[in-house]
Amino acid sequence: MPYPQITEYHEAVQHPQLAFIDPELKQGTVAENNLGLPLVMSGGFALTYAITTARRKCAVRCFHREIPAIQQKYDAIAKKLRALPNDYFVDFDFQQDGIKIRQNTFPIVRMDWVEGDTLGVWLDRHIDDPRGLEKARADFTGIARFLAQKGIAHGDIQNGNVMVENGRIKLIDYDGMFVPGMNAGNGSETGHRHFQHPERRVRDFGPGMDRFSFIAVDLSLQAVIEDKSLYPKFREGGETIIFKANDFADPEHSEIFGRLSAMPKLKAQAGNFATVCTAPLAAVPTLDDFLAGRNIPAAALPIKTAAAPKAKPQAKTYMPAYPVVDALDFSAALQRVGDRIELIGRIVEVKPGSRKRGNGAAKPYVFINFGSARGNNVRISIWSEGLAKMKQRPSKTWVGRWVSVTGLMDVAYENKRYGHKHLAITVYDDGQILEIDEAQAGFRLASIGKADPASTLKHPAAAIATPVAAAPTPAAAAKPKASRPGRTRSKPAAKPQAVASSPAAVAAPPPARQPAAGLPRRLLARIRGWMWIAAAVLVAAAALGAGATQLRTILASAASTELVTGAPATAPAEPHGSHRAKMVRTRE
Repeated sequence: MPYPQITEYHEAVQHPQLAFIDPELKQGTVAENNLGLPLVMSGGFALTYAITTARRKCAVRCFHREIPAIQQKYDAIAKKLRALPNDYFVDFDFQQDGIKIRQNTFPIVRMDWVEGDTLGVWLDRHIDDPRGLEKARADFTGIARFLAQKGIAHGDIQNGNVMVENGRIKLIDYDGMFVPGMNAGNGSETGHRHFQHPERRVRDFGPGMDRFSFIAVDLSLQAVIEDKSLYPKFREGGETIIFKANDFADPEHSEIFGRLSAMPKLKAQAGNFATVCTAPLAAVPTLDDFLAGRNIPAAALPIKTAAAPKAKPQAKTYMPAYPVVDALDFSAALQRVGDRIELIGRIVEVKPGSRKRGNGAAKPYVFINFGSARGNNVRISIWSEGLAKMKQRPSKTWVGRWVSVTGLMDVAYENKRYGHKHLAITVYDDGQILEIDEAQAGFRLASIGKADPASTLKHPAAAIATPVAAAPTPAAAAKPKASRPGRTRSKPAAKPQAVASSPAAVAAPPPARQPAAGLPRRLLARIRGWMWIAAAVLVAAAALGAGATQLRTILASAASTELVTGAPATAPAEPHGSHRAKMVRTRE
């Protein structure tokens, strides 16, 4: 039986008294955005909603992809974690029959809500606090040691699965967790790519899964403590601290490895970590051994050092943490509704506005468009909660920038008045939007459609995004003036309608044509400009030719009439009040 998709879950959670089986959740309310649609906090195997009940606030995870033997897995995890006194995990309740959709019940996980920040957001706020960073590093070391002693592995240590609450670190999302008693090698996910060894596969499911991640986090924190300028440069929109998958795959040509190797305090550890990246996954040491210099694999190629590294050759293929989608490819984006993706495009319009719901005050929002808002398009939505966290609000100065944004592709919003459909990624935190140059955009977009056996998606079969039409190079973005903002209306719009995520449900326009690889964009722009001029000349010539033909016909007719009747021919009647009629009267 297929699992429900995001549109079905959205509709269900808006009527909790009918959807949930849990008596407490029946009386709850779901958090919504300015359009009145449920807020979705994460992707992967599950969609996470914030439900507030009379007693507490909960995170409810609704699965839209199947996890094999999910009930047995969560039963084993719950039994093990509850037997261990610790503050590293969140209390949760797995409900096999948790939510009713299509006359069937599906599993959910109800978790206690953590009132804190994800590691990425916390780092944004504490990058100037070396003491706080040192404490976080010590806490990670303690967690790594605790899990190793108990034979437990989380399976996906990364910014989004680490919460910092009142200075204490807690781990969330236990879909990929291993506990003693489970069968090793029978995994369902491979974790976030920017925190995993290049060889990580689902067959590596077992107690040693987190070793590489903890080393990466520890070395990253040491680096930003030593040089805080590394963090804003390499944070990748909050998806990592300083390392990316391409760095792990090719440490010899990695800029960040070169920077660390040039730092006396970190040179030895940077070299050791480079050998760990190139060694087999089974050779990765524990964090304690790595810090002590024990059990380090044999050294491979030396890392080039430079105090101010020059641009190094990029890897042949971009290695994204999530599927890459071209912002101009509406069809490809539509296929990814409910998935976490990396969206890349060039901004053509920044449209601020405000919306009032009920009797409350109007709340501001900003839409960032990559195509014309007067048709089906993909955009970035920033609601009032997200705007409140941004140090610099988007403005018209952003138009023309290439950006990358990672997040959940929301359900399509349909404007019934104009017949337009919009897909969007919602920005919740400052720094979630990453500005990139045109060359980097092309490098990333070129990865679309390329199969990758080392996929890090929660569902291995999903691999890299395969849209209707793959884009090998940066999308040919429309000129800013081609997408003019509509008028701001104070009257609130009608209640939005969720649009099904099936490609057949929406007649999407074909993706924009992409420029040929290697051809300079300025040359292309000039060619297109001359094409328009040539076309205009041809049209004018055709019009003049048609006019000349018509004139010759009239003169011939007039001559014929004069020959036959002896009277001059009468000119065709002019519209009343026309310019020509006025000129005739003036001459008279």
